Amino acid sequence: MAGRIPEEFIESLLERTDIVEIVGSRVELKPAGRGEHKALCPFHDEKTPSFTVSSDKQFYHCFGCGAHGTAIGFVMEYDGLEFPAAIEELAHTAGLEVPREAGQAPVKKHDRLYQALSQAQTWFRRQLGASQAARDYLKSRGFDKATVDEFGIGYAPDAWQALADFLVNEGFRPEELDEAGLVTRRDGRMTDKFRDRVMFPIHDRRGRVIAFGGRALGDRGPKYMNSPETPVFHKGRELYRLYQVRRGGLPPRILVVEGYMDAAALFQFGFDNAVATLGTSVTPEHMNLLFRASPVVVFCFDGDRAGRQAAWRGLEAALPELKSNREVRFLFLPEGEDPDSLVRGQGADTMTRMLDEARPLSAFFFDHLAESLDMTSIDGRARLVALAEPYLEKLPDGAFADMMREELVRRTGHGGRIQPEPDSRPEPARPRAGGDDRPLTPVQYAVALIVHRPGLAAGLEEDVLEGPASVRGVDFLRELIDFCRHKPQFSTAKLLEAWRDRREGPWLARLATREVITDPEEMPTALAQTLARIRRQMIQTRIRALQEAQLNEGGLDEDRTSELRRLLSQRTEDS
Repeated sequence: MAGRIPEEFIESLLERTDIVEIVGSRVELKPAGRGEHKALCPFHDEKTPSFTVSSDKQFYHCFGCGAHGTAIGFVMEYDGLEFPAAIEELAHTAGLEVPREAGQAPVKKHDRLYQALSQAQTWFRRQLGASQAARDYLKSRGFDKATVDEFGIGYAPDAWQALADFLVNEGFRPEELDEAGLVTRRDGRMTDKFRDRVMFPIHDRRGRVIAFGGRALGDRGPKYMNSPETPVFHKGRELYRLYQVRRGGLPPRILVVEGYMDAAALFQFGFDNAVATLGTSVTPEHMNLLFRASPVVVFCFDGDRAGRQAAWRGLEAALPELKSNREVRFLFLPEGEDPDSLVRGQGADTMTRMLDEARPLSAFFFDHLAESLDMTSIDGRARLVALAEPYLEKLPDGAFADMMREELVRRTGHGGRIQPEPDSRPEPARPRAGGDDRPLTPVQYAVALIVHRPGLAAGLEEDVLEGPASVRGVDFLRELIDFCRHKPQFSTAKLLEAWRDRREGPWLARLATREVITDPEEMPTALAQTLARIRRQMIQTRIRALQEAQLNEGGLDEDRTSELRRLLSQRTEDS
């Protein structure tokens, strides 16, 4: 593998790259005269545009939060890429091959998995050409050649280890194929994970194949099957076809459907802005990715009970991400229809009209909570306030949160006792007035203690932050603890340098300047007490969710009833 990227190439790449095009494909820019463009800043919440991009200077700057840099820095920050990956992304856009200087660089940890998955995709495509049955199936579903080629659809033959034999002959080890999710190993034998299935490749945000989805042609096994979780594929972090949608620019809205067949059918009828979940509920990370692609997200769900439950889970994931310039809508399809059948049966015009009429999140939220309540009575309206409060607390401050609370007052005559809580997620490194004086949440305080003494993490158990629910910022805290656990000799300076290029880096640097404890000898005790408090928060969060479900559903099943009793008992013991 080649070494460093030459400085001369980076300079040449910037000469060939127009920052207005790069930023404009991700953020909605408006001309502001004299070679400048303006937009709402993608790095902090604001109501008046303060983010400017200069075509003359090839530079971006936000007067609100201080974000600034070149096209490379923007791609690194916005797409979440490391420096070499950002160079590769810009070079691909410019139609350039990235050269490397002489010398060997370390092989990246998962390169072999990406190579195996890429070769598997090539092989599946060849097998489709050799299978009349698979091509007939796709034809029967109405897919034309252009759609099949655009989606890279292939075929896994009905053979026990045809793919395994091919990849082993290409030099891959059985354990590599197992780790990539392509085979199953048992008793010293390998069998292909996918057999007699039409195959859909799943790509990451850099366009690499990381997994597959397969639709069975016969009756054996589940109708749809995705790759298992692997080191390069995590269902809660990926969305099918998001890479292709983002590559096409910034769509005015992005559609979220439940299957890759739906996404393919919509594409064929002119809807090239559809992505699909991968057999899992929508997560907050999904929402963050979706809003980076478009300010408007439309969920397309079946209109039955299961579809509405899935929609509600999507709503819950969206709430913490709903800044004032973002919007979520819900399209509930007629009974017995999915996007595939609807667009084929009723046409693109009908689908467009239904999307235009999709219900706003605000209407779905209040109507769903109130559907079993008597809103003509004080009792019913009081219950709506009690049900709505925990959800409204999750909204970030801004116009949308204010208007949702006003709507609660309009419907009930009461605004609840909602007090916005400080956001405990590690914020992007942006200067904020008085930011260093804000009280720290428990998660932020634990991060600060570790920043001041990274060696504290070495004495923590790996499951120290396991709990029945998540708390804002805990995922980052886990990552930081794990990082420091493996580098107990790190000083604060070394830690900050290691995280310098991460978006949390300057935030960590600000924490390093704060006085977090008067007696350094008390740091281990303070950290243990803070982590215990976070675990109690997790328990309380899960208890609240179960109690809300109990109210919404009129009761809980046996498993959740048992869980609620156990957690209530545990809370009492810990208090």
